[in-house]
This record gives sequence, structure tokens and C-alpha cells, in this order.
Amino acid sequence: MTGPRIFESLDAEWALVCAESGRAEMVLGWLQEGGVVLSSGCAAGLQEVLSELERRDRAQGRVHSDRWMRVLLERAAGEGAGAQLAARVVVQAMLPGAVRMTQRLLRAGRDFDETGQVVVACLYQVVRRYPLGRKGGVAANLLLETLHLASRELKADTETDALPWNPVLESAAVPGKPTVADDPAETAWQTALGQQAVEAGLISAGEIPDGARGELVELLVWAVAAGLLDAVRARVIADESRAGARESAQRAGVSAIAWRQRRSRTVRQLRAVADQWVQAA
Repeated sequence: MTGPRIFESLDAEWALVCAESGRAEMVLGWLQEGGVVLSSGCAAGLQEVLSELERRDRAQGRVHSDRWMRVLLERAAGEGAGAQLAARVVVQAMLPGAVRMTQRLLRAGRDFDETGQVVVACLYQVVRRYPLGRKGGVAANLLLETLHLASRELKADTETDALPWNPVLESAAVPGKPTVADDPAETAWQTALGQQAVEAGLISAGEIPDGARGELVELLVWAVAAGLLDAVRARVIADESRAGARESAQRAGVSAIAWRQRRSRTVRQLRAVADQWVQAA
């Protein structure tokens, strides 16, 4: 199973879709017409088709996933049962990313299943309307568009909240979680996060923060949006975390003692913010 109730229901529905005769042959036919040829063993069932596609994605990367997804997305843009089936296969392939997106969109008072329903509904819309002329990175683009659409939907539902809405980021690494390089969900999330960080003045346009600095930027984006940290103070902290910041401060006349005191104050402030971050997540 991929997660709590909303996703359990989708898995159960998927099992019913797979049980209908002729579905695997139909999808295999579309793929073959589009130049994606799978082994004859995949005709055993629709789940076998999807499993083989995912196995090849892991082995061949984005080029392969782009190819087969474009074939099905072209079908999904049409009408009738065939379009619905093509869309359902793509949605099923995207469910792991949708689960992680739902987790990251949670905040105090927001129910997982309700949030998941919004995410899945938006994912369906994006799949059915995907612009086929867009170049490369199909899976990441699907999730990024879903993230933007779901964000707007959820924000509209919470406009009267005291705190401004913002996606709550995961507070710790998940064992075995794919890296940004091989996970379209991570790629989509980091793209959206980068846009927010640039708008907040925390990083420069084109900068890709990673490692400890990347984690700090995530925390600062959330803290500013949640009203827990002043935007000016967040920019100061972000600047202090840049490579060479200490040397620049020393050249500007900041003593080593003053620098340590400044860093200690920052650590105390961020520790309190991080505690609330963990609680919110």
C-alpha cells in the first residue's frame, strides 16, 4: 500500500482496473505504437506492465520515462474509456510522489486524507491537460504543476487562517528516500522551494543550495511564511551561512568573538523555530 486511506482507496481501485481483461493488451498496444516495446510477459497484467516500465526507468533514467509517459499522456488528453485508462496508469505511476507531496503540504489543522484528495484531484487535472510540446522531465513537470495547483487550492481553503499558508517541509531525511537526481518528486519540490527562496531574498537567482545550507534555506522559507521569523532576519541568517561569510565579516571589522556571539544567537533562534517545524510536520 502507498499510504493512509485516500491512497489505500486508489490502490484498491487500481487492483480492480488491473483485473479487467484486455487492459494490459490495450496499454501495450499504445506503447508499441509509440516505440516503447516491452517483453511479452507484460501481457500477463496491467500491474506487470507498470512494474516493467518502472524497472526500465530505474535502469535507463528520464529518457525512458519521458518516452512512455508522453505516449500515455497523448492518449489521456482525448475522450472516452481509453483516455481514462491512460490517465489512470500515469496517475498510478505518480502516486509515490503524490504521497510525499501530501506529507509536505500538511500543517496544523490540516487532515492528511483531505490534503491527499486535493493532491490527487490536481494530479488528475494535470495529467489530462499536460502540454505535450513541453520539453523533457515529464514526471518532474507533472509533479511540479500538481504542487502549484494543489498549493493554490489549499491556500484558497485556508485564507482566513491567522498564519499565511506555506508547504511544511519534511523535518528529517527518510531512510532510503531517493535523491533529487533520481526522484522527480524531489526535483519538483526543490524547484518550487528554490522559487520561494529567491522571492524571499534568501538565495540568488540560479543558486542551488545543497547540503547543510540547503536544509537551512528550507527551514528559513517555512519560518518566514509561518510568521515565526522576520524576513530581514532570515536574509541575514542565509547570508551568514554562505561560503566565505565569516571571512567577509572579519574583513568588515567583525571580531572573532562578535562572530561567535552572532552565531550562538542564530543557533538559539533556529533551534526554537526547528522545534515548531518538527511539531507542524
